[in-house]
Amino acid sequence: MRKTIVILMALMGNMWGFAQKAETIETFVANKHEPEWYAAQAEAWQKKVDANPKDQWAWRNLFRATYYHDTFSNGWGEDQDESRTADVIRKMETTLPDSYVLNLSKCRFCLTTDEAAKRGDNIPRAIELMPEEICPEDLEYLATRLWIADPENPRVKEMFTKSYQNKYFPTRIMHFNHNMLQCMQPNALYFSNGDLDTEPMKMLQEALGERTDVTIINFSFLHADSFMEALYKKLNIKPLTLNVQDYGKYGEDWYKHYESDIIMYLIKESKRPAYFSPTNGKVSILNKDSIYNEGLILKYSPKPYNNFDVAMHNVKEVYNLEYLAEPDLVYDSWQTSEMLDMNHVTLLANLISKFRKKGDKAQSERLYKILSKCVERCAMAHKNTDQPEELKTYYENLLKEQLED
Repeated sequence: MRKTIVILMALMGNMWGFAQKAETIETFVANKHEPEWYAAQAEAWQKKVDANPKDQWAWRNLFRATYYHDTFSNGWGEDQDESRTADVIRKMETTLPDSYVLNLSKCRFCLTTDEAAKRGDNIPRAIELMPEEICPEDLEYLATRLWIADPENPRVKEMFTKSYQNKYFPTRIMHFNHNMLQCMQPNALYFSNGDLDTEPMKMLQEALGERTDVTIINFSFLHADSFMEALYKKLNIKPLTLNVQDYGKYGEDWYKHYESDIIMYLIKESKRPAYFSPTNGKVSILNKDSIYNEGLILKYSPKPYNNFDVAMHNVKEVYNLEYLAEPDLVYDSWQTSEMLDMNHVTLLANLISKFRKKGDKAQSERLYKILSKCVERCAMAHKNTDQPEELKTYYENLLKEQLED
């Protein structure tokens, strides 16, 4: 019995040691963990920092682990300057003043007393100091921050091109953005909301010259004065002046109404076709009767039209969907890759029956095969998790119903 206890204690010790092994802290859209994991990683990277206080990579990961722990555990409290993340920043300022890692970290978080960081002065400084072999994620992040702060800066193209060459985003995310980009009308406005429907598209434009006529506008960019100033100039329209205080009547959702007013102004004044990413939940603040699904993208139109014909044209003539049906395709390391597969199923399933009713049996069966493979692959990815079997059954039945409708 005593030997059994000793063995169990040894095994637990090994498990704890494994849990404490320092790992590169990736963005949560690639791999999201529980707050406890980030706390353990912060401890592990703190040991690295203690062993070598000048190790910028260790400081980078210590900051990221602490920042995500505070983010996902509501660790900011009433005063963010008293948070663990703030402590890391203060220690970094003492140990590595005006370093690359300090300026990089301040792009995400700065003390409320740090006026230079709040102005964004740290962005060009971080770019100036960044190492030759920069982490691909950090390169992509700095490229995006420079794009927001100084849209006309020539380094925006340079950095997004290098980020594309580094193959930072998984291939299926790049395919998804390529499909959205190719089906938009000339000189369109494209409104996105997250990382996965913004930066990959920008990379395609800058690195490959794809559809550079499309203007990409992330919802968060609407709050950036420098970006909006350049946008009004590009669209050749007068700047819109709004008083944020007037939106206080909407409570916590004030920003949605604020953003909606800016978006509608941009659409009406520029007279350009406008599209929204299908994963953009904020589109709900607009008039739902004016939003039409064209396959893998949503279009704004004040007048009704047959959007199903456009969606079927996109599936048949524009989108590259064949890669989704490859039998040996496995998920990339990013957890969000499988979510994109299921987005295809949700957005395109109803076109199976519409192709059949149009007499295009070949396209109907092709699309059914592609989407069925998406469901099958997603189920395999969750076979060892708590993913309910009912979800797989629901999507399988959804597709079968389209063949019978």
